[in-house]
Amino acid sequence: MDSLGNEYALIGAGDGIAIVDVTDPANPLLKFTVPAANSLWRELKTYGHYCYATTEGGGGVTIVNLQYLPDSVQSKVYTGDGAIAGQLNRGHTCAVTDGYLYVFGSDIGQGGAIIADLHNDPWNPEYAGQYDLNYIHDGYIRNDTLWAGEINDGQFSVIDVSDKANPVLIATQVTPGAFCHNTWLSDNSQYLFTTDEIGGTPVGSFDVSDVSNIQLKETYFTDLMPNEEVHNVRVLNDFIICPSYGSQLTIVDATNPENLIEIASYPTGTFLCWDASPYLPSGNIIATDVGGGLYIFAPYYVPACYLEGNVTDSISGFPLNNVSVKILSTQTQAQTIITGDYKTGIASPGTFDIEFSRPGYVTKVISGVVLNSGVVTLLDVQLASFIFSGQVVEASTGNPVQNANVRVKVNTSSVDIFTDVNGNFSTSAVNSGNGEAISCKWGFNSKCINVTVPSAVPVVLQLPDGIYDDFTFDYGWTLAGNAINGTWERGEPVGTVFTGNAFNPDSDVVDDCSVECFITGNAGGLFNDDDVDDGFTQITSPLFDLTSYSDPYLNYERWFYELGNPNYGDTLFITLYNGTSSALVEMANMSSPSPGTWVSKSFRISDFIVPTSTMRLSVYIEDKVSSGNPLECGFDKFRISEGPLSVNQQATIENDLFMFPNPFVNELKINIGKLKANNISIYDMTCRKVYEMEKNGLQDETLVLNLSSLQQGTYILKVTTDTNILSGKIFRL
Repeated sequence: MDSLGNEYALIGAGDGIAIVDVTDPANPLLKFTVPAANSLWRELKTYGHYCYATTEGGGGVTIVNLQYLPDSVQSKVYTGDGAIAGQLNRGHTCAVTDGYLYVFGSDIGQGGAIIADLHNDPWNPEYAGQYDLNYIHDGYIRNDTLWAGEINDGQFSVIDVSDKANPVLIATQVTPGAFCHNTWLSDNSQYLFTTDEIGGTPVGSFDVSDVSNIQLKETYFTDLMPNEEVHNVRVLNDFIICPSYGSQLTIVDATNPENLIEIASYPTGTFLCWDASPYLPSGNIIATDVGGGLYIFAPYYVPACYLEGNVTDSISGFPLNNVSVKILSTQTQAQTIITGDYKTGIASPGTFDIEFSRPGYVTKVISGVVLNSGVVTLLDVQLASFIFSGQVVEASTGNPVQNANVRVKVNTSSVDIFTDVNGNFSTSAVNSGNGEAISCKWGFNSKCINVTVPSAVPVVLQLPDGIYDDFTFDYGWTLAGNAINGTWERGEPVGTVFTGNAFNPDSDVVDDCSVECFITGNAGGLFNDDDVDDGFTQITSPLFDLTSYSDPYLNYERWFYELGNPNYGDTLFITLYNGTSSALVEMANMSSPSPGTWVSKSFRISDFIVPTSTMRLSVYIEDKVSSGNPLECGFDKFRISEGPLSVNQQATIENDLFMFPNPFVNELKINIGKLKANNISIYDMTCRKVYEMEKNGLQDETLVLNLSSLQQGTYILKVTTDTNILSGKIFRL
């Protein structure tokens, strides 16, 4: 503030220091620009009517004399004196406390803390000493103690700087993200708040009342964007001001540093709210955003509403940890610690229902809990335990099924267990409520039923006999291949999109018992980040026995999407093995794409191979090393049926046109299954017919076409049958 009562925001800009009159916060006015070295970041601190600015762009410490505002400002550069004369070129951050300037992250020594005395003449700092054990990214000083954020060492250090010429290390403490960015003390000096400049890391609240026994007491993630870390913390009257990544400014009530409650938030720019200062005489908060510039906020410091208590077992009275405590109708939740205690709260008062849940205990909801601003509401709860049990039996005989997989899911809790010798299972590892129980075993079809947990009587799951796998459980499909990315994995699909089309599926086939399937490259991200690259990946089923089937059919759902040059021939092959021979059941490539969809397939096995007791199925997909084509595949709901599953699926069999290898060099093989071919013709891309063969009823055989006379390129193959015309692209290499 100047002699006329005007307030100013001092802003680090890319090419210097901007001095902005913010007396009228609705109409900020740029008054002066002090040139300095170009830099992406700049730190400014004040002492009296002087401003000190550091940057890693070089040029030393810029000192600005502000006493002549609003008319003019003066500036000079300090590059060190005495023992460091002319050596101080850059500094990452700085602090000014009790008449001393601290420069952190300089280019002198390890980049610890350079200390300069301002008492005699703030315009001409005097070198007083140096702490140089570790690099210091930023620091906070109170009562001759420096709390140093040592980012490269993943810790903060407590340093006695009462003797500026000989600072002494007192203690160190690892921070939650082990990448400590900045620190700030609570008003009573009993707690230290820290930030880590790593996404998904929280503000740490440390009890530092005894520096020989520093303890992390609380962590705080921003409510709206918990994956975006706070960049700096500043403290005013037991409130934390938090400029953050994700471009937001939040305010946290830290009256109880062991129960931090966010009371306000505001979006700023597009990337990072760099810093904020709540220390103007007016109380207004100024904040800077990398993408949004200067923001001026009216202060909002309203006490939070606190909810605290203890949760115990209703029978034993023992404390329960990991109990989820939710304030329903809000996003607020907490968990009890090993003593059974919990602490949480919300910004605004009201009447709420509070839910307490833990696997193995009946969920309890306490209705009508009144929460008031600035008040700690105490709520202790007792939970009753339970065991959920059941049995898995063979549907045809009622006999127990030993070692069957069972999954019990209730809300967000889930557990996988096995049945014992009597087909029984039990668990206390899920929450109470309405959910689902799924069971299966290789050699049976799966069964999924709705259940209520706990149940008055044991549930029974009846498994039909059959060969089936919807990949809820792992039955030992083997993986092979040499692809460098995008290999097969079993799990819930993470979708990717290209030009509006689903490239990798975002869900499995929806009419089975689970959300899992086999999928190639399931890392998400861009559509080509984790697709199949430079080689093949293959899954092969466990052995299955078809000798008890009179007319077995192979059924499955598959996903195939290739994008790029069709001449490279990236291809999906699905093959049956019977122990002595193999047969290609389906081949898919650019001539038979199905982008963005799961496709149902059904085939009569005896049309391809003799069914035996030693059958296997393999799913093989290959990306040619030279292609660079994005390529994805999925496989789900594998099952063997006695006879065809439906008329529609049977039609799928009859209408498939197989062309292989495709691309081809000289010879192309075609097979249309049970349909009768009357004419086979090939057209170039100008629709000119370049090949024709009359067959008059080709059926149930593979025909070899000698197409060596064709030039390299893309063609259309058409097969005229008794009922329709089949067509597809072929590629001559």
